[in-house]
Amino acid sequence: MAGLGGGGGHKAGDDEGVLKAAVEVFGKLKDLKCPVLEGLYITEPKTIQELLCTPSKYRLEILEWMCVRVCPSWQEKSSSLKGAPVEVKIQEMVKLGHELMLCGLADQELLKGRACAQKQLQLMDQLLDAVRSLNVGGASCSSAKEHLEDTREKNEALLGEVLSSPCLQTLLSPECDPWPVDVQPLLEQQSDDWQRARPSVELEEEKVMELARQLQESVAKLQTLRVECFAQQKQGAAVSGADTSTLDQKLRLVISDFHQLVVAFLQVYDDELGECCQRPGPYLHPCGPIIQAVYQTLTSCSQLLKAVTEVTDTSANAVQMVEQQQGEQMCWGSSNSIMSLASKMEELTQKYKVFRDSLQKGVE
Repeated sequence: MAGLGGGGGHKAGDDEGVLKAAVEVFGKLKDLKCPVLEGLYITEPKTIQELLCTPSKYRLEILEWMCVRVCPSWQEKSSSLKGAPVEVKIQEMVKLGHELMLCGLADQELLKGRACAQKQLQLMDQLLDAVRSLNVGGASCSSAKEHLEDTREKNEALLGEVLSSPCLQTLLSPECDPWPVDVQPLLEQQSDDWQRARPSVELEEEKVMELARQLQESVAKLQTLRVECFAQQKQGAAVSGADTSTLDQKLRLVISDFHQLVVAFLQVYDDELGECCQRPGPYLHPCGPIIQAVYQTLTSCSQLLKAVTEVTDTSANAVQMVEQQQGEQMCWGSSNSIMSLASKMEELTQKYKVFRDSLQKGVE
């Protein structure tokens, strides 16, 4: 009789744990504002367990919502499955759960709601933890992406404004009126200053050439790194055979599971094992911040590579626009002469040389 009584108490304790887990999962769904629960007011733990662990239309909609939140790319597949049989939807959810390392390909009963209630609630709890972690980590990535897009649009607008500005035409074809007599001494003084400053100008030109060479070398190195990065991504995709869109979710789930295991172990040790063991508490290495720092560093590196890609593409577009502008025939000034930008620049250079020679002769 004593044995029967002990078994009944253990079963009652298990039922109480299941009800408690069901209430916790239901609370997380409400905190995340699950649309399926709108207008649904239930407080009884038994009713909540039946909602989450019994096959029904509401339970299927809750699972679909969690799958879309934990993997946004699954939204298109969910839309294509509208009106499809329940078995087909369950199979796709099982595939997603297998990719996220939450269940096996044979755990269809778990998704259908016919497996152990404890296992069902554990799966839902892990999915909701992943959704929470994605909500916390997704804001900075979204703002960084918006910042890059905004910067690219501003650069394109500035470049278009410079190339289409009427001031550019004025600079390319200036109109020089004859200088008054009282201005001639100032011109002679400027010519003397220019002669003295000529060595410094040549030094600046050398610096500019050196900087241009370093810039070209940096662009070549970045291009090489970009090719190597794409090659490594293709090689990794071929080896793993998994969808790359779920790698980030897998890493978050693994870290979340590890953290939960450590917390559970500490709780069991403090409540039960601590009384039976006189040894000091176990030493846990504080590796959590290190893992977080490594993840943040990898995220920053990925964002930096994306920014470098945007800069490279913008530079290539600018070079293409300038080359097109140089080869295009257009009308210049009041003489109605039609020539390209390069020809006009050559003509201006010749005029400048003649003007400079005349100044030098006037000084001599």
